[in-house]
Amino acid sequence: MTTTPTTRSRRSFAARLAMISTVSLGLLAGPIAMAAPATASNDHSRKAECTVKALDPYKKDNGRNAMSRDNRKDRDVRVAFAFRIHCDKDADVRYNQKMFQVHNRWDNEKIGDAWDTVSVSGRHDKIINVEKVTADRGDHFVKVYHTVRIRVEDNGHRGHGNGNGSSDFSRSDTVKIWVNNNHK
Repeated sequence: MTTTPTTRSRRSFAARLAMISTVSLGLLAGPIAMAAPATASNDHSRKAECTVKALDPYKKDNGRNAMSRDNRKDRDVRVAFAFRIHCDKDADVRYNQKMFQVHNRWDNEKIGDAWDTVSVSGRHDKIINVEKVTADRGDHFVKVYHTVRIRVEDNGHRGHGNGNGSSDFSRSDTVKIWVNNNHK
């Protein structure tokens, strides 16, 4: 006598397999579903992510008479060193900017230093610092660049180390700026 399995036993096996799959999926998805609302509600505690972009330096209007008799003033130019900070949400950002003049391949002179804490409200905030640069004797231009480093301030732990704050660094291109009035 041969016994053939009944369709009932096959169905019960399929039903058991479906039940095991459903329970396993529920156990796996349960913690994920419960964690999602908690993450969304604690978004305000996440630190802002900020980036900085050093823009190329450019000549600023000197605001003086072009017929100056002082040779040194003819070699001076005011240079604007600008950069942009972008944050994904409101943040207090500490920046440190260093401005340099390139004399030759091996000689870079730091001509300025600026640092401050600014409040960035999630958009691109542009900051401009201006320095007077003097061309080397016989040159009709200056070569300049600048670097900017930022760090997001932790308001709750100011002065107690960097913590988990985001930071970024950027360097502009080296730019040649004409000093005499015959060139732009």
